Amino acid sequence: MRKPLDKLFFNVEWPKNRPFQLIGIGENAVDWVCMVPHYPDHNTKIQMEALFKMGGGQVATAAALCARYGLRVRYVGRVGDDEIGQFSLQDMRKEPMEVCVDVVPDAFSQFSVIIVDRVTGERTIIWDRDPKLQYGDQEIRRELIVDGQLLHVDGHDQAAAIKAARWARAAGMKVSIDIDKVKPGVEELLELVDFVLPSQHFVMQFAGTKDWKSGARTLATVTKGFIGITCGSAGSAVLWDDEIIEVPGIQVTAVDTTGAGDVFHGGFAYGLFQNWSVERCLRFANVAGALACTRLGARAGIPKLDDVLAYMDD
Repeated sequence: MRKPLDKLFFNVEWPKNRPFQLIGIGENAVDWVCMVPHYPDHNTKIQMEALFKMGGGQVATAAALCARYGLRVRYVGRVGDDEIGQFSLQDMRKEPMEVCVDVVPDAFSQFSVIIVDRVTGERTIIWDRDPKLQYGDQEIRRELIVDGQLLHVDGHDQAAAIKAARWARAAGMKVSIDIDKVKPGVEELLELVDFVLPSQHFVMQFAGTKDWKSGARTLATVTKGFIGITCGSAGSAVLWDDEIIEVPGIQVTAVDTTGAGDVFHGGFAYGLFQNWSVERCLRFANVAGALACTRLGARAGIPKLDDVLAYMDD
């Protein structure tokens, strides 16, 4: 008989005497968040109600959450030598984390235009990223990766994530991933990950199925890591001993869903370092991600730790 999730623990053996708990390498971005009264139809015009310029990006946002919540964090990434890159760099430096960012000459920084429906809070993201921001074979510095306990990556620069994950594992670190797009060779990356936390969309795309639950089981054939799946407003789920166990989310009035998944991943990482049960880690991440939806922006939407804990204990 399976134990309930609140009785199951990860029992992570973290490497000792490391200056950082979490090291993140991956995406940072600048988001232009456009609030509209409703989604426009084709061949129509609509006046925006508000426009905000904010910092975002999957790994940068997750790292910022962990830093605000008191973990020792280093973020590693790249920006272009443009105004967007300067904004992104300055915004990240406001966070209580070490920022190790290369400025790439003659490259434009990653940016997004995010259209937010005021009524539902749902968003559509239109983004671009200069290929020059990809790391070359000799451009990642190993010393920035290996002096932590947990490495958090995304799948945008897959070759860089694979190299960093190999270094991290050789140094005794654990690896987590926020991944939402299937690329050729992704199996090589997934084999290196201890905590695989994809979206429902990813597991369906990966397995070539419309059933995310069967997709999760297919994913388990290529990774020995823990598999947790983000399920939007429904919360999250875990594949444990071939059983799908769902952890319900909380209901909020959404203002902007941008960054909710990034906040979820940061919340999960924070929970790991608290030695919480599987259920509490996922529930904490669910609550953090949901509360992020009640505010505009990715990093701007990160809820305060006390607010998340209060909701947990209510």
